Amino acid sequence: MEEMVKLFKALSCKWRIEILKKLSEGEYCQCELNEEMPIDSTTLSRHVKALVDAGLIVQKRNGQRKDLLMNDSDIISLINLAAKITKDL
Repeated sequence: MEEMVKLFKALSCKWRIEILKKLSEGEYCQCELNEEMPIDSTTLSRHVKALVDAGLIVQKRNGQRKDLLMNDSDIISLINLAAKITKDL
């Protein structure tokens, strides 16, 4: 149950959802996300850490790069279901 709470807490921020949507397209360097996301790099780093801590994404060091990828693509299905439910209300 605690893991599920951690998952939903991680999904409670629109920026984290946007990061996950980007990563659903494929692996990204955190520097690439910095360029594409309209938030500062410190805030982005905090959101990435929250997603890593929740087990939703994996961060791999590649020299100076921090490559990010989704741990499980099913999370996008959950996000899409939530979007459908809230649209129906």
